[in-house]
Amino acid sequence: MSINAIIGGQWGDEGKGKIVDLLSKGVKIVARYQGGANAGHTVYYNNNKIVLHQIPTGVLRDKSLCILGKGMVIDPIGIVEEIDCLNENSISFKDRIVIDYYAHLVTPIHKMIDRETELKSGNKIGTTCKGIGPTYSDKFNRIGLRMVDILNNNYLKTKIEERINSALENNEINKNSIDELEKEMKYFYECCEMIKYFIKDSFPIIYNNINDNILIEGAQGTLLDIDHGTYPFVTSSSCSSGGIATGLGIPGNKVNDIIGIFKAYVTRVGGGPFPTELFDEDGDRLQSIGKEFGATTGRKRRCGWFDAVAGNYSVKINGLTGVALTKLDILDSFKKIKVCTHYEFKGELISNMSSVLNNLEDIVPVYKEFSGWETSLENIESYDDFPKEAKIYIEYLSEILEVPIR
Repeated sequence: MSINAIIGGQWGDEGKGKIVDLLSKGVKIVARYQGGANAGHTVYYNNNKIVLHQIPTGVLRDKSLCILGKGMVIDPIGIVEEIDCLNENSISFKDRIVIDYYAHLVTPIHKMIDRETELKSGNKIGTTCKGIGPTYSDKFNRIGLRMVDILNNNYLKTKIEERINSALENNEINKNSIDELEKEMKYFYECCEMIKYFIKDSFPIIYNNINDNILIEGAQGTLLDIDHGTYPFVTSSSCSSGGIATGLGIPGNKVNDIIGIFKAYVTRVGGGPFPTELFDEDGDRLQSIGKEFGATTGRKRRCGWFDAVAGNYSVKINGLTGVALTKLDILDSFKKIKVCTHYEFKGELISNMSSVLNNLEDIVPVYKEFSGWETSLENIESYDDFPKEAKIYIEYLSEILEVPIR
């Protein structure tokens, strides 16, 4: 019996959903510990594309209990939309979804604040405008609402009216938007009623099953972590493995394996530094062949070569015990493939990302070049059958990351 975690090793969008789906077979609990509807995990189920934003991908396994942990920020409207998607695909979820009492509540107020903030900033950060940042702000300002508050209608409505008034007083929202907000709030309250059934205390559930197989599902990626990422171009939660303890109440010494998900190249959505970003034909090809569009926003992803400096930083931050490498086949047609091995900053070679985390716009990536395999990897089921060039590439990544690619 074991507790394993799946963590995004880059800037998110690494393919965590499909790896969680693969590894959730026979797992008793699949749990999310941070983030909210700003995540998008895409899985194909009976040839239908399903994108889950808050409910763990483990819901596609008919025996897994799915927990949305207290470190998350939950949007009831989004939950209802995901439930509708599950129903449309005949996926049974009865008694298999638990939303923790103490996860914080995303309301239409937070989404409106998010939109207003992005407009004022000129979309500098490039958030999803899902209300994530404002909800976490309220949490740390100790004025937030939690899922347990949904169980008391009068309390919920009183606190929301107070939050609307304070948002107006502090110019967080525009007075001209009140009519729009009231319409959104009407549907919000309806959705709160629909999801009451899922709201429970997850702590005893987790600890009554602590000796069973548990899979922990991360969202976003390590380089977007609020503490360890490329601040301020980050998300508002701890998406590295450190967030597991705070977001679920499972301490680090209980976790057996921490598996980092890495693409065979790198992508990033939204603003922020991206050392290996490509602005040439190679970047366009990665974007086109890889179908690199955000699962949550539909925005085109920026693309670049694999960044081993950032990757090694992620390995250490998370304590990774293994790596799952995704989308290797997107490189099938490339004659030459590059890996960033160092950064050059002020004439000095840098191998430690943290030392230049605040100066990434000024670094120059130093590359090692590899020959491509220029053949399709489709239908290859054994590592032994990979082309020699693909094996060289994989083995080099494993060597420079200092962790097995499993």
